Formats: sequence, structure tokens, C-alpha cells
Amino acid sequence: MSDNPLHETLAAVAVAHGVSLHLAGVEAHVEHAITRVVTWDSAAILSAVSLPPKERWNVTIRVYDARGRCGVKTGKASTEAAVQTLVQGALEKISDSEPSDVAGPADRYEQTNVGLGIWDRRYPHIEDEAREDTVNNHIDDVRSIEGVEPLAFRYTEVVRSRAFRASNGNVRTEIGTHYALYGRVQTSDGEHTVEHTVKSRVFADVASLPLGADLAHQVLRYRDPKPMEDKALPIVISPRAIARLMEAVVPAFDRDRVDAGQSFLTDGRRIGSEKLHLIDDALQAGGYQTRAFDHRGVPSLDLPLIREGIVGALYQNPELARELEGRPSGHSGPDGIWPGNLVLRAGTRSRNMIYPDLGPFLYLDDLVLSGDKWFDLSTGKLRLKGHFFSGEAGKDLDYVGILKLNTSYVELWSGIREVANDQQRFGSVDVSTWVVDGLEVG
Repeated sequence: MSDNPLHETLAAVAVAHGVSLHLAGVEAHVEHAITRVVTWDSAAILSAVSLPPKERWNVTIRVYDARGRCGVKTGKASTEAAVQTLVQGALEKISDSEPSDVAGPADRYEQTNVGLGIWDRRYPHIEDEAREDTVNNHIDDVRSIEGVEPLAFRYTEVVRSRAFRASNGNVRTEIGTHYALYGRVQTSDGEHTVEHTVKSRVFADVASLPLGADLAHQVLRYRDPKPMEDKALPIVISPRAIARLMEAVVPAFDRDRVDAGQSFLTDGRRIGSEKLHLIDDALQAGGYQTRAFDHRGVPSLDLPLIREGIVGALYQNPELARELEGRPSGHSGPDGIWPGNLVLRAGTRSRNMIYPDLGPFLYLDDLVLSGDKWFDLSTGKLRLKGHFFSGEAGKDLDYVGILKLNTSYVELWSGIREVANDQQRFGSVDVSTWVVDGLEVG
């Protein structure tokens, strides 16, 4: 055995075994994850409970023959023998693929490991007591507010070590931390429930942000809906609602999907207002989706997915990049594209400065959606439902209930009148408030 960490050793063993079989090319991506969970459920336990840590190995092998045929095999493997078995399994799958002039390990590109902010130095010193206190404190925060009840809170911590190696000499490695705190609360009468997840690369964020109190105050606003007379008003959309919309649409920017006619997007198409600018930045310091390289060993590029309302760059894998004589975007994941951090450009004015120009307006505070049936990436159609308020400058917002909004991404984006300057981060999305015209709720 090597003195190197096991995930690095296994990647090296896989490539060496493939080379010994006289394959034209070999790639190995090895991932080792240790997950710790602290959970609390109102129906089951009195206080937060730490579950035993879980260890997981995941290895993906790609092998290529001289004709450019590729075989891929993924499995759980934590020994040299198991990794060599995966290489044999990938070799057996080569006969199922077609020859290709562009197949093979990705070329080597300069890698940045410095300044990514993906490792929490506090991690080795975090004790179960601190993890449980994080959950219990949020439960207590909710219980201290009249009219609401905590339903569930769950803390998840993952330390992920990754290694990549290819027969062309491409060698990559990284280790990073991920933290997430999920909370769900309801009004005491059970009429409304809200949930949210705080995500970060550092423990201090999920431990200190007032998730429980924020959820309690949010759900308390959803009471005593007032009648709404005019449904054709400008709609102000909250950053948290926009973040969810933009996370869902990202796979539509996959060039493979676009070329296959499975996306509503096409190269260079105008799809929105000039105020809409979206970048995928997988190298953003401290971003939840920041990484040094993707599953093919390629460092990610900053991709301007939308430039002033026009489709910009698209995600592309190494094979497609070779075909187009370009560079891979560095967003290949285990099951398709692996998006980075999404950054939507902020505006210059605050909401308080914008409101007087609107007159009466509607405010979409949060979406009430589950699953993936509410959007269609092939057509761009959206079937939304959310908590709405009516508002006017200088007046308090009035809750008007849960309303439906049937539209499309293009119609929504094209209607953006203004983007506010209140940039916030929700998970891996940096986003500001939008003011949208031309939509009508039902």
C-alpha cells in the first residue's frame, strides 16, 4: 500500500491496472465521504439525536480502446482488488459503445487549489455536543414564538475527499466540508407549513444563522388572507423564490440536451430582459458548489449562461468540446452536468427606492412546490404556486393567500423590469429581488 491517502491510492491503482491491460486510455474518479447527521422530529424524540457516522466510497472508471470506444463502470469500492474489478467491468462494457474520434481522457488544464475556501479548519474540533446544540437552539427559538410549532430539524455534515487520475498524467485531489441545516415549522393551527435549508462550507454559518426564528416569523405572516381585486399587477419576486427557479432550470443549459432538442433554449436566443445576467462560477471562494475539478478531472470555467438576456455559454463535456474544437466547461458530474455556484447580477437600487415607481404591486414571498412536475425543461413551461402579498410604497404588505401562476421561463425573464441590489445567498445561488411585468396570477 502507498503512504498516500487511500482515495488517491485507489485512483492510481485503477489507472495502473488499466494500462497493464493495454487500454488506450483510463480515467478514475474516487470519492470518499463521511456523513454525520443530527436529527429531531416532533413526533418521535424530545431533543436532537446524533446518528452514527456513515462512510461511503464511490468510484467511477472510464476505459477507452484504440478505436475510441468507451466503457464506464461505477460502484462502491474501498480496496485495490475492488477497484481492479471495476476496471474489468468497464472493459467488458466497451463492446456496447460506438467508435469515436473524440473519445478519451480529458486534456490537462491548469488547476487552482488556493483560495477556494472549501475546507473548514474548525471541522476536526467539532464535537457531537456542538452539533446537537445547533439543532436544539433552533427548536428552542421556534418554541419561544407564540403561534408556531417546530416540526423537524436536521443537521447534516459531509467531509468529502476526491481524487482523479488519468493515463495521460492528469492527477487531481481535493478535500472539502459541506454543512446543511434543514428546518420545518408550522402555524399552531396546522394551516401553513414552511421549510428551508441553510447550506455552507463552514460550521459557523449553520450554527449561527437564525433559521428557526426566521421560519417562525415567515409562517406567521401567512395568516388572515385579504381579498385581492386586481390580479394584473407588477410582481415583486423574493430572492429565495428566484433561487429555486434558477436552480431548477440549470440543466436546460447542457449542450447535449440543447442539441438533442430536449431544451427550450438554443444558442444565441434572446430569452429575457437585458437586466438578466447569470454566471456559473464553480471557483467562487467559499461557494457551496465550489470545487477544484469535475468528475472528468477538468477545472471549471466561469460560464456566462445568460448575457443580458441572451443565451451565452453552454455546459459541454470533454468529447463534445473536442468535436467543437473548444474546451470542456468543467461541469461533468456522476449523472450528467454538475452545476457550480449560480450568480445573478444585482441591480443598483434598493426595494425601498423601487417601490414608489410601481404603484400597487404583488409580492411573491415563497413558492409552495414539491417534486419536479412544476417545470418542463423541454418547453420552459412553469406551473407555480406560492404565498403572495399585496403592497404599495409606504404601506405594510397584506397577505392575500396562496395563488397560482402559470407562465414560462422566457415570459418570466422577459418581463423583468428591474433587479434590486439586495444580493443574498440561498444555497449555491446568489440572487436579488426582481420586479416583473406582464404576468397574471390565478
